[in-house]
Amino acid sequence: MKKTLLSLAMASTLGLVSASASAVGIFNEFTVDEGSVPGATANIFEADKITGAYNETLTVNGDGTFDTTGYANWTAYLKNDGGTALTTQLGSFGTAGYGMYAVFTSSGNLTPTGFNGTTGAFDLYIDPGQDTTFGVPATGTGAVALGGTTADDYKIAFATNLIHGKGIVGTPGAFDLWFDDFTLTTGDQNGATAGTQNGDLYFIQPRPFHMLVETNGDFDRFPTVPGPGDYTNITGDISAVFAVPEPGTIALLGIGLLGMGMGLRRKA
Repeated sequence: MKKTLLSLAMASTLGLVSASASAVGIFNEFTVDEGSVPGATANIFEADKITGAYNETLTVNGDGTFDTTGYANWTAYLKNDGGTALTTQLGSFGTAGYGMYAVFTSSGNLTPTGFNGTTGAFDLYIDPGQDTTFGVPATGTGAVALGGTTADDYKIAFATNLIHGKGIVGTPGAFDLWFDDFTLTTGDQNGATAGTQNGDLYFIQPRPFHMLVETNGDFDRFPTVPGPGDYTNITGDISAVFAVPEPGTIALLGIGLLGMGMGLRRKA
């Protein structure tokens, strides 16, 4: 029931955006060259969505603000507006498989029913050997502990300018974050491995690459009314798409997301 209601909420929210921006589309295509990853075999494909899971620690401050730090493991590419899963080497087992993860932080204002993100940033990495381990910090202002074998990991993209951050607090709950400065890395980002590896060689189309990225998903669990000084571990699902909204689209999306959240809590 939780997943069904949450899916309806997200679909309704995206429907508001679609009505405003149908002329330019919502899920923009991009092209990936997996052969740029050390150990991967040659494979170029077009996708329009990335999915995965995340783990974070959130701390509520005495003034009603929050801080959170966490990581996301990306596991699949999709196409056809996210309706068709692609067979790729991302997350696959065997010598050709590789991993991709993001480390992120965000801060904002929290209420008993929702949150508004004011700042946020993330770094996106390739893990050629799928041998990096992760540990969330004790508080939302700490740092993700990366272990295992990280010497061959390399950054492929980053974003630091959060222009929209809305969420529904509770279980079920949901979040929607927009960054307008998604940037691919260039040069050699992997000094431990021969050759040149970077984001510009991994995401090869379009040029210039999409700068507006939307990340959204759900909470597996979230305290309904977190109090000052509280901290909690939050896990859930996450997806990323590249969108081209028209003026007013982001405001519509935020209103729709929170409106759907009220309905979710009444039905849950």
